[in-house]
Amino acid sequence: MIKPSFGRKNNAELETNKMFAEEIKKEMKEKCELKEIKYKNNDLSILNKNTVKYIINNFPDMSIKIKESLLNLINTLENTIDYIEDESSKIVKEDRNFTLSESYRKISMEVYDMVKDINNYSKWISEENLANKNEAFEENEKMIMKEVACSKIDDLEENQVKDVVDNIGVEIYKDFSLKNPKAFKVNDNIVEVENWDDLLVKTAEILNKKYKENKKLKPIHNDIKIENKKSNENILRNTVIEMLNEYRINLEEFKVIVH
Repeated sequence: MIKPSFGRKNNAELETNKMFAEEIKKEMKEKCELKEIKYKNNDLSILNKNTVKYIINNFPDMSIKIKESLLNLINTLENTIDYIEDESSKIVKEDRNFTLSESYRKISMEVYDMVKDINNYSKWISEENLANKNEAFEENEKMIMKEVACSKIDDLEENQVKDVVDNIGVEIYKDFSLKNPKAFKVNDNIVEVENWDDLLVKTAEILNKKYKENKKLKPIHNDIKIENKKSNENILRNTVIEMLNEYRINLEEFKVIVH
């Protein structure tokens, strides 16, 4: 009769306990890393605002470059979130490792917080640029009006109106990926622009000048489906849509002429 090997059983139990202890140790380490990341994020400062404000005031063209770089970073971080989420789903499907999957998802949430912070910062740069434009407007209203280049459709020749409105105007809620604006139309006004930042500034100017009273109206419930493809251009387009909603402008009334 073969006697049971208690030594082998004990060794198996020890090995199991060791693996269990290692797993717990790994989980605790991951939780500590997440806490450390969260702590660091609380102290996160993207760029010194005083320095950037000086650049906005004295080198506005470079402030636009800074904002474009931030938008590129947002796009990269958004792609990072998608990648982490895919990996999180993969390890659940293949390894049933729910603990690691949860850690991945927490990290993706931290990255999303970074995206929101950077997006708010880029909006702040736009607001500061707009403030500078408004100061210049107060000093020389005629020059700003010439720069804005507002013109009534009634003042344009008939063939120009047909080209702008019927043929090349793209509704603001559509996809603008890899497209650059050269003008926009809101109701009966056509405004020439140089780029997306210029479009944001001039949209804000014309809304504030001609549609300020609209803010008192009830909000417009737009049932329009907005193209949500991720791109720097669509991020800027979404800012325009936010302004139009604030001033109760129907999205159908705003079209962009692109290159």
